[in-house]
Amino acid sequence: MSINKNTIGIIGTGIIGLPIAINLLKKNFVVHAYARNKRKHLWLKKQGIIVDEDLDRLFSSIDILILAVSDTKDVKSILVGKDGLIYSAKKPSIVIDMSTICPIETINISNILLNHKVSFIDAPVSGGEIGAIKGELSIMVGGKKNTVSKVMPIFKILGKKITHVGKAGSGQVAKACNQIIVAQTINAISEAFIIADKFKVNKNNIREALLGGFANSKILEVHGKRMLDNDYKPGFKTKLHAKDLRIAKNIAIKKNLKLKGVNLVNKFMHKCAKEGNNEKDSSVYFTTIKKINK
Repeated sequence: MSINKNTIGIIGTGIIGLPIAINLLKKNFVVHAYARNKRKHLWLKKQGIIVDEDLDRLFSSIDILILAVSDTKDVKSILVGKDGLIYSAKKPSIVIDMSTICPIETINISNILLNHKVSFIDAPVSGGEIGAIKGELSIMVGGKKNTVSKVMPIFKILGKKITHVGKAGSGQVAKACNQIIVAQTINAISEAFIIADKFKVNKNNIREALLGGFANSKILEVHGKRMLDNDYKPGFKTKLHAKDLRIAKNIAIKKNLKLKGVNLVNKFMHKCAKEGNNEKDSSVYFTTIKKINK
């Protein structure tokens, strides 16, 4: 079957999932969605998305399922839970999980689905809401090469940088690495700005100087600007970054690794979330570092 004739189902029509659905619609895919929040249904239908009232109906109507949900437990429930996809009489042939979840659980889920003749690809993303809207996400892919090749036309609609990292679970390993680097860079920028404040040096000028050298990064460019402007409209919410760092910490524990940097940013990102910043962009982490340096 031609990929362009496939019907795609989406579960998770939030900051990332909704732009994914809309971009696929623009390329003339038939898109179904399941949303627990019924207040979303009318709006989704107005976009041209077919809304299925229950999961079994969704599963039986589609060829490929894309997940963009919040946590490992959600993915497990949808796919292998007591009313999950594996128990549906008619199933999609491929599942693409674009959520960020535990790579260890991803491998387990992939093996279970394989026993039910469903191919599984883990494809977490980076780029936030703006990247999703523009179809310029960075997509980190884990799964069998032949299955990844089949869905590559879909990835090319959704992303600008697509990397097949390796076997199932590899995409989630790459995403954990991404979130560790992003968080530790946010921490480094926060601490640098604290030093600038201590000497009463203009932080805007500090940022401009650093952008011209080896300290330059996308995080300094985008998140650093948010810190300076005190503008924390979410591109990627603090509660989600905190969740991702919890996954990274749990990986370290299970693999008996001593990762002090991971422990540090995990601690302060969760502290930041508890200070009422759950729904704000994770660059608001800066405000937590400021408070402990008063």
